[in-house]
Amino acid sequence: MAAYRPPPPSYSVTNAARMYQNHTGASSSNNDSTRILASKANSSIKKELEKKLQVEDDSNRQEMESFADYYAIIRTMEKLETQYIRGTIAPDVYEKECQKLLPRFSTLKECLPSDMQNPAMAIPTFMSRYQLKAARAANRFATGVPATCSAGGGEDSSKIALFVAEAVQGFITLMDSLRLGMTAVDQVHPLTADVVNALNKIAQLPADFEPKMKVKSWLQILSAMRATEVLDENQTREFLRDMENSHQTFVHWLQSRNT
Repeated sequence: MAAYRPPPPSYSVTNAARMYQNHTGASSSNNDSTRILASKANSSIKKELEKKLQVEDDSNRQEMESFADYYAIIRTMEKLETQYIRGTIAPDVYEKECQKLLPRFSTLKECLPSDMQNPAMAIPTFMSRYQLKAARAANRFATGVPATCSAGGGEDSSKIALFVAEAVQGFITLMDSLRLGMTAVDQVHPLTADVVNALNKIAQLPADFEPKMKVKSWLQILSAMRATEVLDENQTREFLRDMENSHQTFVHWLQSRNT
Protein backbone atom coordinates (compact mmCIF):
# COMPACT_ATOMS: atom_id res chain seq x y z
CA MET A 1 0.00 0.00 0.00
CA ALA A 2 1.34 3.39 -1.01
CA ALA A 3 2.22 5.87 1.68
CA TYR A 4 -0.17 8.83 2.21
CA ARG A 5 1.00 12.03 0.60
CA PRO A 6 -0.51 15.34 1.81
CA PRO A 7 -1.55 17.94 -0.81
CA PRO A 8 1.08 20.49 -1.88
CA PRO A 9 1.51 23.43 0.47
CA SER A 10 -0.11 25.78 -2.04
CA TYR A 11 -3.33 23.89 -1.72
CA SER A 12 -3.35 23.50 2.03
CA VAL A 13 -6.30 24.77 3.95
CA THR A 14 -4.09 27.25 5.72
CA ASN A 15 -2.70 28.61 2.48
CA ALA A 16 -6.16 28.73 0.95
CA ALA A 17 -7.41 30.66 3.95
CA ARG A 18 -4.40 32.97 3.72
CA MET A 19 -4.96 33.48 -0.03
CA TYR A 20 -8.63 34.25 0.57
CA GLN A 21 -7.75 36.70 3.31
CA ASN A 22 -5.16 38.39 1.13
CA HIS A 23 -7.64 38.61 -1.75
CA THR A 24 -10.43 40.05 0.34
CA GLY A 25 -7.99 42.41 2.02
CA ALA A 26 -6.75 43.73 -1.33
CA SER A 27 -10.31 44.07 -2.55
CA SER A 28 -11.24 45.94 0.60
CA SER A 29 -8.20 48.16 0.19
CA ASN A 30 -9.14 48.86 -3.43
CA ASN A 31 -12.68 49.71 -2.39
CA ASP A 32 -11.38 52.07 0.28
CA SER A 33 -9.14 53.80 -2.28
CA THR A 34 -12.05 54.11 -4.68
CA ARG A 35 -14.23 55.60 -1.98
CA ILE A 36 -11.49 58.09 -1.04
CA LEU A 37 -10.98 59.14 -4.66
CA ALA A 38 -14.72 59.47 -5.18
CA SER A 39 -15.02 61.53 -2.01
CA LYS A 40 -12.21 63.83 -3.15
CA ALA A 41 -13.76 64.17 -6.60
CA ASN A 42 -17.16 65.00 -5.14
CA SER A 43 -15.57 67.54 -2.82
CA SER A 44 -13.71 69.15 -5.74
CA ILE A 45 -16.86 69.28 -7.87
CA LYS A 46 -18.81 70.74 -4.98
CA LYS A 47 -16.24 73.46 -4.41
CA GLU A 48 -16.12 74.27 -8.13
CA LEU A 49 -19.91 74.47 -8.28
CA GLU A 50 -20.05 76.70 -5.20
CA LYS A 51 -17.42 78.97 -6.74
CA LYS A 52 -19.36 79.18 -10.01
CA LEU A 53 -22.61 79.93 -8.20
CA GLN A 54 -20.85 82.60 -6.14
CA VAL A 55 -19.51 84.28 -9.30
CA GLU A 56 -22.95 84.18 -10.92
CA ASP A 57 -24.55 85.54 -7.76
CA ASP A 58 -22.03 88.41 -7.57
CA SER A 59 -22.57 89.17 -11.26
CA ASN A 60 -26.35 89.24 -10.82
CA ARG A 61 -26.03 91.42 -7.74
CA GLN A 62 -23.81 93.93 -9.56
CA GLU A 63 -26.20 94.03 -12.51
CA MET A 64 -29.18 94.65 -10.23
CA GLU A 65 -27.30 97.39 -8.39
CA SER A 66 -26.46 99.05 -11.72
CA PHE A 67 -30.10 98.92 -12.79
CA ALA A 68 -31.12 100.42 -9.42
CA ASP A 69 -28.67 103.32 -9.89
CA TYR A 70 -29.86 103.71 -13.48
CA TYR A 71 -33.45 103.96 -12.28
CA ALA A 72 -32.57 106.46 -9.55
CA ILE A 73 -30.69 108.81 -11.91
CA ILE A 74 -33.50 108.73 -14.47
CA ARG A 75 -36.15 109.52 -11.86
CA THR A 76 -34.01 112.32 -10.43
CA MET A 77 -33.55 113.88 -13.87
CA GLU A 78 -37.27 113.55 -14.62
CA LYS A 79 -38.17 115.43 -11.42
CA LEU A 80 -35.51 118.06 -12.14
CA GLU A 81 -36.90 118.63 -15.65
CA THR A 82 -40.44 118.90 -14.28
CA GLN A 83 -39.37 121.48 -11.70
CA TYR A 84 -37.62 123.55 -14.36
CA ILE A 85 -40.65 123.50 -16.66
CA ARG A 86 -42.96 124.53 -13.82
CA GLY A 87 -40.60 127.29 -12.72
CA THR A 88 -40.17 125.92 -9.20
CA ILE A 89 -36.37 125.86 -9.47
CA ALA A 90 -33.98 128.67 -10.41
CA PRO A 91 -32.33 128.24 -13.84
CA ASP A 92 -28.81 128.39 -12.42
CA VAL A 93 -29.62 125.76 -9.78
CA TYR A 94 -31.26 123.58 -12.40
CA GLU A 95 -28.26 123.85 -14.71
CA LYS A 96 -25.80 123.03 -11.92
CA GLU A 97 -27.74 119.92 -10.84
CA CYS A 98 -28.28 118.79 -14.42
CA GLN A 99 -24.57 119.01 -15.18
CA LYS A 100 -23.94 116.72 -12.20
CA LEU A 101 -26.33 114.05 -13.47
CA LEU A 102 -25.21 113.99 -17.12
CA PRO A 103 -21.66 112.66 -16.55
CA ARG A 104 -22.89 110.23 -13.88
CA PHE A 105 -25.34 108.78 -16.38
CA SER A 106 -22.63 108.47 -19.05
CA THR A 107 -20.38 106.60 -16.62
CA LEU A 108 -23.15 104.33 -15.36
CA LYS A 109 -24.38 103.20 -18.77
CA GLU A 110 -20.97 101.61 -19.40
CA CYS A 111 -21.92 98.97 -16.80
CA LEU A 112 -25.14 98.07 -18.62
CA PRO A 113 -25.82 95.74 -21.57
CA SER A 114 -25.17 97.02 -25.09
CA ASP A 115 -28.88 97.48 -25.77
CA MET A 116 -29.03 100.01 -22.91
CA GLN A 117 -26.41 102.39 -24.34
CA ASN A 118 -28.57 104.75 -26.42
CA PRO A 119 -30.60 106.84 -23.93
CA ALA A 120 -33.16 107.89 -26.56
CA MET A 121 -34.29 104.27 -26.89
CA ALA A 122 -33.03 102.54 -23.75
CA ILE A 123 -34.73 104.79 -21.20
CA PRO A 124 -38.27 104.43 -22.63
CA THR A 125 -37.72 100.66 -22.88
CA PHE A 126 -36.40 100.46 -19.33
CA MET A 127 -39.17 102.61 -17.88
CA SER A 128 -41.96 100.85 -19.77
CA ARG A 129 -40.78 97.60 -18.22
CA TYR A 130 -41.70 99.07 -14.85
CA GLN A 131 -44.74 101.00 -16.15
CA LEU A 132 -43.20 104.40 -15.47
CA LYS A 133 -42.75 107.45 -17.70
CA ALA A 134 -39.62 109.54 -18.06
CA ALA A 135 -39.76 111.11 -21.52
CA ARG A 136 -38.23 114.37 -20.29
CA ALA A 137 -35.27 112.58 -18.74
CA ALA A 138 -34.76 110.51 -21.90
CA ASN A 139 -34.71 113.67 -24.01
CA ARG A 140 -32.26 115.42 -21.66
CA PHE A 141 -29.81 112.52 -21.56
CA ALA A 142 -30.05 112.13 -25.35
CA THR A 143 -29.40 115.88 -25.80
CA GLY A 144 -26.44 115.81 -23.44
CA VAL A 145 -26.78 119.40 -22.17
CA PRO A 146 -29.12 121.21 -19.76
CA ALA A 147 -32.29 122.85 -21.11
CA THR A 148 -30.90 126.28 -20.25
CA CYS A 149 -28.15 125.61 -22.78
CA SER A 150 -29.96 123.59 -25.44
CA ALA A 151 -32.77 126.14 -25.68
CA GLY A 152 -30.42 129.11 -25.73
CA GLY A 153 -30.76 132.42 -23.96
CA GLY A 154 -30.29 130.92 -20.54
CA GLU A 155 -27.77 133.55 -19.55
CA ASP A 156 -27.63 137.35 -19.34
CA SER A 157 -27.08 138.77 -22.85
CA SER A 158 -24.72 141.41 -21.43
CA LYS A 159 -22.13 138.64 -21.11
CA ILE A 160 -22.07 137.95 -24.85
CA ALA A 161 -18.35 138.77 -25.14
CA LEU A 162 -17.54 136.10 -22.56
CA PHE A 163 -19.75 133.52 -24.28
CA VAL A 164 -18.23 134.31 -27.67
CA ALA A 165 -14.75 133.80 -26.25
CA GLU A 166 -15.84 130.49 -24.71
CA ALA A 167 -17.33 129.33 -28.02
CA VAL A 168 -14.22 130.24 -30.03
CA GLN A 169 -11.94 128.58 -27.48
CA GLY A 170 -14.21 125.53 -27.43
CA PHE A 171 -14.03 125.16 -31.22
CA ILE A 172 -10.24 125.47 -31.23
CA THR A 173 -9.78 122.97 -28.38
CA LEU A 174 -12.10 120.44 -30.01
CA MET A 175 -10.46 120.72 -33.44
CA ASP A 176 -6.94 120.48 -31.99
CA SER A 177 -7.93 117.38 -30.02
CA LEU A 178 -9.24 115.67 -33.16
CA ARG A 179 -6.09 116.58 -35.08
CA LEU A 180 -3.95 115.09 -32.29
CA GLY A 181 -5.80 111.79 -32.49
CA MET A 182 -7.94 112.16 -29.37
CA THR A 183 -10.89 110.29 -30.84
CA ALA A 184 -12.24 108.32 -27.87
CA VAL A 185 -15.83 109.21 -27.03
CA ASP A 186 -15.03 110.02 -23.41
CA GLN A 187 -12.42 112.51 -24.68
CA VAL A 188 -14.39 114.41 -27.32
CA HIS A 189 -17.86 114.28 -25.76
CA PRO A 190 -17.17 116.83 -22.97
CA LEU A 191 -15.36 119.13 -25.43
CA THR A 192 -18.32 118.99 -27.81
CA ALA A 193 -20.72 119.68 -24.96
CA ASP A 194 -18.67 122.75 -24.01
CA VAL A 195 -19.08 124.17 -27.52
CA VAL A 196 -22.83 123.52 -27.50
CA ASN A 197 -23.16 125.16 -24.09
CA ALA A 198 -21.22 128.24 -25.17
CA LEU A 199 -23.13 128.68 -28.45
CA ASN A 200 -26.51 128.27 -26.79
CA LYS A 201 -25.70 130.94 -24.23
CA ILE A 202 -25.38 133.52 -27.01
CA ALA A 203 -28.97 134.72 -27.19
CA GLN A 204 -28.29 136.72 -30.36
CA LEU A 205 -27.67 133.58 -32.43
CA PRO A 206 -30.63 132.43 -34.54
CA ALA A 207 -32.39 129.31 -33.29
CA ASP A 208 -31.59 127.50 -36.54
CA PHE A 209 -27.96 128.72 -36.70
CA GLU A 210 -26.21 126.02 -38.75
CA PRO A 211 -23.01 125.69 -36.64
CA LYS A 212 -25.09 125.28 -33.51
CA MET A 213 -27.26 122.60 -35.12
CA LYS A 214 -24.23 120.79 -36.52
CA VAL A 215 -22.34 120.65 -33.23
CA LYS A 216 -25.50 119.58 -31.42
CA SER A 217 -26.04 116.72 -33.89
CA TRP A 218 -22.53 115.44 -33.21
CA LEU A 219 -23.15 115.68 -29.47
CA GLN A 220 -26.22 113.49 -29.86
CA ILE A 221 -24.21 110.97 -31.89
CA LEU A 222 -21.54 110.82 -29.20
CA SER A 223 -24.15 110.54 -26.43
CA ALA A 224 -25.53 107.40 -28.08
CA MET A 225 -22.07 105.74 -28.10
CA ARG A 226 -20.19 103.98 -25.35
CA ALA A 227 -17.51 106.02 -23.59
CA THR A 228 -14.88 103.41 -24.52
CA GLU A 229 -15.70 103.55 -28.22
CA VAL A 230 -13.33 105.33 -30.61
CA LEU A 231 -14.24 107.26 -33.74
CA ASP A 232 -12.89 105.62 -36.87
CA GLU A 233 -10.85 107.50 -39.47
CA ASN A 234 -13.85 108.47 -41.61
CA GLN A 235 -15.86 109.66 -38.63
CA THR A 236 -12.93 111.69 -37.34
CA ARG A 237 -12.34 113.38 -40.70
CA GLU A 238 -16.02 114.19 -41.09
CA PHE A 239 -16.25 115.47 -37.51
CA LEU A 240 -13.19 117.67 -37.96
CA ARG A 241 -14.46 119.03 -41.28
CA ASP A 242 -17.84 119.90 -39.77
CA MET A 243 -16.17 121.67 -36.83
CA GLU A 244 -13.85 123.66 -39.12
CA ASN A 245 -16.77 124.78 -41.28
CA SER A 246 -18.87 125.59 -38.21
CA HIS A 247 -16.05 127.60 -36.69
CA GLN A 248 -15.56 129.61 -39.88
CA THR A 249 -19.31 130.28 -40.18
CA PHE A 250 -19.40 131.44 -36.57
CA VAL A 251 -16.47 133.78 -37.11
CA HIS A 252 -18.13 135.22 -40.25
CA TRP A 253 -21.30 135.81 -38.22
CA LEU A 254 -19.29 137.72 -35.60
CA GLN A 255 -17.58 139.82 -38.27
CA SER A 256 -20.91 140.67 -39.91
CA ARG A 257 -22.23 142.00 -36.60
CA ASN A 258 -19.22 144.26 -36.16
CA THR A 259 -19.48 145.85 -39.61
